Amino acid sequence: MKKSKSRTKRFITRLFTITFTLIILVSSVMAYEYYPTVKALYDDATIKVNDCSRDTFVNNSIALNNNQDKYLTFNDIPLYVKDAFIAIEDRNFYNHGGISAEAIFRACYSFIVNGGKITQGGSTITQQLARNVFLNFDKDYKRKIEEMFIAIKLEQKFTKNQILEFYINNINYSNGAYGIEAAAEKYFNKAPKDLNLSQICFLAAIPNDPTYYNPLKHSNNTLQRRDLILKAMKENNYITEAQYESAIKFKIELAAYNN
Repeated sequence: MKKSKSRTKRFITRLFTITFTLIILVSSVMAYEYYPTVKALYDDATIKVNDCSRDTFVNNSIALNNNQDKYLTFNDIPLYVKDAFIAIEDRNFYNHGGISAEAIFRACYSFIVNGGKITQGGSTITQQLARNVFLNFDKDYKRKIEEMFIAIKLEQKFTKNQILEFYINNINYSNGAYGIEAAAEKYFNKAPKDLNLSQICFLAAIPNDPTYYNPLKHSNNTLQRRDLILKAMKENNYITEAQYESAIKFKIELAAYNN
């Protein structure tokens, strides 16, 4: 009996040693092979962030909106707009340094429990900002690595409030509307400050996938995500149960000229 236990222990020890050695070897080979690429991506990210300023994000927003100034300062963005995006996109926004392992895990978990539907992204708000302003939407590892480098650099250069301001003003709300001001005008013919909670969450639903959540073509999809955002806001104590129930029941009516 003792010999059997001893052999088992030796086997496990050897297996662990072999596995650990293989991991070290594979990691070393990958580091050697990909280091030049990763270094180049890091250098490019550093240059991009070093060369940018607040004006970069303001001017990008104006250009995206056909040279119309729809940019709002942080204090002019309604609180519920900020809360909605943080609740659904990046609930630990004010606690991470640009990337979040928890957000990646939460996105994978949500994907599984929602039957293969993507309801949450693994990227932080800062990563999404990096992708929208500095990069493209190619789904390859190079873009993802540089996105992460840019996000970390942005967090080192700007405050959290500035990053959230840049993000809300530069993301795509579909149908040529970029930023919450342009979206509020296009879909409700109102200023953001005049929107109610339900309308705000309806707009906040769109940027996750501007095609799938296009309110002019797929309003049911947009409404479903609005409800998801309201639920996230309630669960994270941004709104009360009564506010949630009221917003869920509110009937969304788009501006007449968009119907």
